[in-house]
Amino acid sequence: MALNDIDTIGTIPAPYGYISHLSSPEMHYLQYHVEQGSKLLANLETDQNPLRAMIIPRALSSPLLMEAVCAVSARHLANRSHDSLTTGTAAANYYIRTLRGLRTALAVHPTSAFRVDTMLAVAFLCKYEVVRGSVKQWAVHLDALQKLVVSRGGFACIDQEAAEFLWGLLMYAHNVAMITKRSQFSAVTSAPNNIRLTKLDIYVGYTEELIKTCARIADIPFLDADCVAVGLEVHAIDESLKSHSHTRSTSQYIIPKGTTQATLARLQMVADCFHDAAYIYLHSTLERMAHAQQPPPPPQAAAAWSSLTSVSKPDALRFCLSRIRAFSPLDGHCEYSALTFPLFIAGCAAVDHGEREIVVSALGALEANFGIGNVQRVRELLGVLWEGPGMEHWLDVLEELQWDLILA
Repeated sequence: MALNDIDTIGTIPAPYGYISHLSSPEMHYLQYHVEQGSKLLANLETDQNPLRAMIIPRALSSPLLMEAVCAVSARHLANRSHDSLTTGTAAANYYIRTLRGLRTALAVHPTSAFRVDTMLAVAFLCKYEVVRGSVKQWAVHLDALQKLVVSRGGFACIDQEAAEFLWGLLMYAHNVAMITKRSQFSAVTSAPNNIRLTKLDIYVGYTEELIKTCARIADIPFLDADCVAVGLEVHAIDESLKSHSHTRSTSQYIIPKGTTQATLARLQMVADCFHDAAYIYLHSTLERMAHAQQPPPPPQAAAAWSSLTSVSKPDALRFCLSRIRAFSPLDGHCEYSALTFPLFIAGCAAVDHGEREIVVSALGALEANFGIGNVQRVRELLGVLWEGPGMEHWLDVLEELQWDLILA
């Protein structure tokens, strides 16, 4: 359905209940969320997409959560429509009202007694910043969400449905965030055994262990120049990456209703790209340590670290770009929206024009198909990196720009 075909006050599909209490703009943005946004703001579309099945019934009984949903919906619509100024203004107004509502809710209720929809509203503020392409505020909201979960008593004190949704979002966003903003975050709040990801999550897909490994790579520079410890960690990470397989990934998750074999194939392709990107990121991290760490590690130690890996940086880059090329042009299937991270890492390592063209083309497809602003920020950062002398690491460029880039 084209955006201009969406009726401003059209009927929300059943079973979303009695909605006459909603204003016309709320109905408009809620309908957009149902028919468009919820399918494009996840990395997996299923019949049981919690952005619809869980969030909408709760939003209909929670003005605070409804404001947050409308903020994200309006912001996403603004990214994809010609009348972006009007819709963008509406998004900003909903965002401000959500912040105001959160302050009121947290002032009224003790920290352990606030409603679950308060946490869900903060989760949507995180999504808002990703959709907007923020390079500042998303980290604040992500940190606030984790603190709210802790204040509430952890995931065990939240109903199962909401806990699974929040855990998947936090685990995914937190681990990816550690790659670009390592000093901002402490360890993610752990989930009890009954809230482990047992079914394919709409954000994580088959990448759970891989994004955790990337967060682990982000920790390597903090081993205090202990060359032996670095070597042991590099070896352990390489063993983890070598042991990753489709068979183990596909067998450990319950497949949600409505998930096709084609969908699973796309998820596997995305996971393969994450696997390649993890190796590129590992080599990139070791290279930066060899040049930027004070005092620098002995040259023989730096060379030995790279020799502990099973896949070289050029090979990992070639594998990743070959997968992207094989699936290009990337279409509107939402599984591809998770490729922002591997495309960014590949782009940072790409040196010739052909490699960079593959990355630029794929990122352009993501931006056009999914309307998520962080993709534009990734393209902008790669442009700055490629126009430079060629020796700067992307983390150093981020520091110069004072950006908090989110790759989730």
